[in-house]
Order: sequence, then C-alpha cells, then structure tokens
Amino acid sequence: MRNGGNRETVLKAFAFEDVVADLFVKLGYDVVRNARIGKMEVDLIASLGGAQIPVEVSIVRVESAMLKLRADAERLRSLSQTVDISRPIVVVGSELTPAAKAWAESQYAVDIWDLKELFDKAAPFKEITARLQQFKKGDPTGSAPNDSESDMLRRQLSDHFANNDLSPSAYETLCMSVFIKLFDPYLYGFQKQAETSDGGNRYDFICRIQPGNPFWDGIRQDFRTKAILFECKNYGERIGPDQVYSTERYLFSGALRTVCILISRFGANEGAIRAAQGAMRESGKLLILLSNLDLIEMLKLSSQEGAAENFLDKRIWDFIVSLPR
Repeated sequence: MRNGGNRETVLKAFAFEDVVADLFVKLGYDVVRNARIGKMEVDLIASLGGAQIPVEVSIVRVESAMLKLRADAERLRSLSQTVDISRPIVVVGSELTPAAKAWAESQYAVDIWDLKELFDKAAPFKEITARLQQFKKGDPTGSAPNDSESDMLRRQLSDHFANNDLSPSAYETLCMSVFIKLFDPYLYGFQKQAETSDGGNRYDFICRIQPGNPFWDGIRQDFRTKAILFECKNYGERIGPDQVYSTERYLFSGALRTVCILISRFGANEGAIRAAQGAMRESGKLLILLSNLDLIEMLKLSSQEGAAENFLDKRIWDFIVSLPR
C-alpha cells in the first residue's frame, strides 16, 4: 500500500486494506499482512492449496488508477522473476473499464481485482459488502460511457485496415484525429505537413508536449524532446527499414526533437524493427512503430483514464529491453 498524504487518506487506505484482507480470509485464503518475499515487502500473501499469491492493495482515485496499477504490476512482475510464486493479484479501490482491466491483466501477467470484482466476490458476505460501501463512488458496473467519437475513429481505422479506402492525406488526418482524441491536452499544437526552415525535410505532422502528465513528462525528460513527430505510411504491406531510415533523418537531439511515432496500416516488419532498434542504440532516437490495430486498441482503452498512456509505455519498455547489443 505504502500511502503517504494526510491522516484521513492514510486511514482510508488502511481501512481498505483491512477489508480486502478480511475478504481473502472469507474466501478461504490464509493471509499474512505486510509480508516479505525474497527482498521485497508486499501488502498481503494469500495462500490457498499450497500456492502463495502476493497481493498489492491500493485505494486511488479513478484518474490515478491505471498509473498506480502499472507501478504495482511491474513491481510484482519483477518479484516473479526471482521467486517461485503464483500469479500475483493487484487490488485497486476504483472501477476499471472491462477493456482496460483485460488489457492490463494480459500485458502485466497479474490478476486485477477492481471495486466491481470486490463487490462480486463479497456478495455472499453481508458484513464485507457493507464495509466496501464506504469506498463506492457511483454504480460499480465497470461499464464504459458511450463515446461516439471514439467509435467513429475505430470504425474508420478498421475500414481502412480492411479496404485501404483512404488517400495518404486522409490517412494522416485520421491518425492526427486519433492522437488528439487520446492525448489532448497533453499533446497540443498539432501542425500538419510541417517543413524544416530550409524546406529540405517535410514530415506529416508534429505536436508539442504540455507538462502535467506523468507519461509524457517522462518522454520529454528521458529523451530530451520538446515535440513528437508523426509519420503516416499508407502502404498495402508492412513497412520496412527504408521507411524507418527516411523518417529518422527528421530527428535531431540538438533540436530537442528525438521522438517519432511512425504509423502504418499493417505495422512494421522485422527489418523495420531492427532499424528502429539501431536508431535507439546508436543515437538515442526513439521511433515508436504503430499500426491501425494499435490505434484501435488504444481507442478501446481510452475511456479509462491513463490506459492509453500505459499501452504506449508498455510498448516502449518492451522495445527498450529487447534492444540487442
């Protein structure tokens, strides 16, 4: 749990951990609080049938839920690499959308119990359900609000993936609309068909990074960039290394322009991935290779605040840890 903050927040966090621990006991688990596995301390160890399950418990606002979930999941995943444990559980005292919950479970190899699942599991136990009520904000149905703009963008991307029914200019506009939808206001000042001052280089569009979002603040700091470049390749097959090399020319560390999101209908082939790895290894330039299906997935996650950022963060992390020598 490891919560700081004011006294009321800390007491609420401990009360939430208490009810979660008691729920595990009601469900038949043996529970040890503030336990140590290897060199790491976890909130709970829940044991059942010989299996030891590490559990992290957080009571967070819905707008912070995905960020905290990611931190807890990564922490538990590092533990599973050194100690023989069962699949960890992350408990969050907020409601996640079904899409965000399913994606996070598959990507981080943990089980996630959000507030809705806690109510479902506590249904046979009236005393536990009554104690959970104090943490309930609205109806814990996990249903996502209707978002006609997101649905429209997903349909357009899906139609283009299947039929290649867009011109290059229309595809650029669609991709820009997706990123505005996903990341406004932290990505802002989008400018299409931007040119360098000598007219020699022209890229599809560019935007600036607004401070205040932990993910984009991290990108700005880690890669020393003030802007994100975008290139959109409206090709009938996966892009190859030549498309990466031509895009890499636009990136300069001295100009604080070191990150590009390279989008294509079907994504990148192995040669393109190796070319992007070379750009990172040799000059610290980050090229994030995305497809229409990736954009569709982020739009599905977008109703859960922070989930689209988690998608990109996971993609970047997997890319960095896979870099060859």
